[in-house]
Amino acid sequence: MKERAAQEKRQAKEEGLSNLCLLALAAALVGLASPWLAHLWLGFDALSHFIPHFALLAAGAFLCMLFPDRRGLAVAISLPILSALLVAGVSAWHASPGFGTPPEQGRIRLMGFNILSRNHDLDAIEAEVRRNRPDILAMPEFHKDKWPLHARLRNMFPHQANCAYKKYCNLALFSRWPIDSVKAASRWAGPPYLHAVVRTPQGPVHVFVVHTLRFPWLGSQYRQMGAMARIVLLQKGPVIVMGDFNASPFSITLDRFLKETGLTRLTWLPTWPAWPLRLPQFAIDHVLVSRHWRLAAGPWVGRPAGSDHLPVILELTRAPGAAQKAPVR
Repeated sequence: MKERAAQEKRQAKEEGLSNLCLLALAAALVGLASPWLAHLWLGFDALSHFIPHFALLAAGAFLCMLFPDRRGLAVAISLPILSALLVAGVSAWHASPGFGTPPEQGRIRLMGFNILSRNHDLDAIEAEVRRNRPDILAMPEFHKDKWPLHARLRNMFPHQANCAYKKYCNLALFSRWPIDSVKAASRWAGPPYLHAVVRTPQGPVHVFVVHTLRFPWLGSQYRQMGAMARIVLLQKGPVIVMGDFNASPFSITLDRFLKETGLTRLTWLPTWPAWPLRLPQFAIDHVLVSRHWRLAAGPWVGRPAGSDHLPVILELTRAPGAAQKAPVR
């Protein structure tokens, strides 16, 4: 009699755990479907940041249903933690080794680094930039207290621009090569952006630095990217767009921008949050390029240097058939 009661109690526990795992599986599947569901309601786009996590959660929930006992429970509890560690591990696996020399001839090394408005460690920022030796450096959240970096990096980047003369436009661009035709905008339909033509050895290139809105302003962010796409489409010749998009590779907002501009995303590594622990979970810092370019090396992520973002670094070369110097207007 006691054995039967114990068995019934065990079966009840297993049934309850199985139902709980079924709910977790359903939730994970909804999360995995968020890029499609976001077309019905934009709020689902917030879940697109968690696609890798949802995939591992779905696997754990499925195993939990197969083994509705302590083993399944252990898997169900450990997989969300493991997923966070694995996602962060992807970035660690692609850590920048640092570069003692400039890139090979014919290549351009780019670095995009949201240095964080409240990060006052200019020594660490400068050291990380010098460690990676980019040809072109984009810096969102470049507030007034960061302005000394202009002088400190002058010997590395003789050509520089920022949009501090416009309110809420805290962006900077550093280049080894001459910069001209500098334009910027803030407080308009699109995100704050800095646009310059960089006279590279491969010819003139339109370089944009952008910083979009983030959750919970998903509707405004979506409209911002539509407006930004129209600006990019006006440019003739090679284009590079770098910055903090606050959108994952699975986001319909970023996908819309890529489809409307014809640009290609070259970045996918988690970069945020890198503070207080260096366990980045979301790939929101990107480099997007026109058809004139192909990826030559990377991407890598650098060290946070006091920021809550990791910098992204990669090298480009001209795509076959696009080696000639294209006109820029």
